[in-house]
Amino acid sequence: MTKSQIKIWLDADVGNDDAFAILLAIFNPRFKLLGISTVHGNAPTEMTTHNTLVVLDLLNVHDIKVYRGEENPLFVEPTYALNVHGKFGIGGIHIPETTKNQVEEGENYLQAMYKAICENEGEICIVSTGTLTNIAKLIEKYPDVVDKIKYLSIMGGSFGFGNITPFAEFNFHTDPHAIQFVLKKFKQSKIILSPLNLTHKVIATEQIRNDFYNELNPKKNSKLRESFFDILMFYSLTYKKENDMSLGPPLHDPIAVYSLLPFMDNNFKEYGYIFTKKKLNVEINDNERLGECIYINEDDEDYNQEGVNIGENLDTHKFWRSLLNCLHSADINVNKGSNFPEL
Repeated sequence: MTKSQIKIWLDADVGNDDAFAILLAIFNPRFKLLGISTVHGNAPTEMTTHNTLVVLDLLNVHDIKVYRGEENPLFVEPTYALNVHGKFGIGGIHIPETTKNQVEEGENYLQAMYKAICENEGEICIVSTGTLTNIAKLIEKYPDVVDKIKYLSIMGGSFGFGNITPFAEFNFHTDPHAIQFVLKKFKQSKIILSPLNLTHKVIATEQIRNDFYNELNPKKNSKLRESFFDILMFYSLTYKKENDMSLGPPLHDPIAVYSLLPFMDNNFKEYGYIFTKKKLNVEINDNERLGECIYINEDDEDYNQEGVNIGENLDTHKFWRSLLNCLHSADINVNKGSNFPEL
C-alpha cells in the first residue's frame, strides 16, 4: 500500500546540518515541503536566509518559497554558532553573493505559515531545526494553530548534558523563553522532540562519509555530492574540535524531519524508533542553566499521556540509507539526463 505524503513546513537557522534537513525534506518522496521560514541561531538571520537560498540553488530546486523570520530572541541577546558552522553560517563550500532563488516579499513569514496551516488543517507538520522564536511568534499571533497542526517536530534540548553549556543544547539556550512559551501554549502530546541524547547516536562515521563521496570511484561522485561531502567534513572537523568526538559529527537537524515518519505511519518498529513521554519545562531564570530541560508534574496521572514525545533511539542504518537515497535523487535532479549508478 502506498503511503501518503506528509506535508511539512520547515523553520530553520540554515547551517551545515540544516542543509541535510532540506535535502531530506525535498527528496524523500514521503515529504511534501510547503515552504521554509528562516530564523536566527547558527548565524544571523541575514546569513541563514541567504544560506537557505544557496542550498536550494545547489539542489536545483526553484519552487520552494523562502520567508525571512525573526532576527532576535524574545528577551535575551542573540547567540551564534559561527565557530561550528563557519563565518558565513555554512562551512566547506563557496557561498555566492547572489542566488537564483529569492526571498518572498509579498507576505511575511507569519502570514505565509498561517495560510499554509489553514489550507492543510489537521495534516501539516511543522519542523523546527533552529531557535523556537518564529514558532512562539506564530502561536502568539495565531493561537488557533495549536489545533490545526498535526505535529510540531523539534530538534533541540538535551538531558543530562549540553553542547553550549554543561546543561543546555544550543537551540533551547539561544531562545529559552521561546521554547518555554511553546511548551506552555502548544499541546505537548503533539510535540516530537529530537534532543542531543538521540542525535548523538546518529553519527556520520568514516564509512558514512565515504558513502557520501567515494574517492576510489569517481563515477559515483558529482559536484553536488562533493558539496555535501565538503559541508559534512567541515562540520566533522569543527564539531570534533569543539566536542572531541573521534567517530565523526552527529547530524542533528534531519532527525527532526525523519522522526515524523514513525508517528505519521503509526509504526515505530519499522523505524526502530524508541521514545518516552514526559511533561517538560525549560529553565529561564538561572543564567548558568538557561535552556535546561526540566521534567514537571511527574506525579500527574496524565504524565505519560500528555507529555512531549522525546526520541531516544532509531534505526540509524535505515536513516542513513534514506539520506543517501535523497542525495542520489538530488544528483539526478541537478544533472537531468545523466546516468547515475544505483546506490
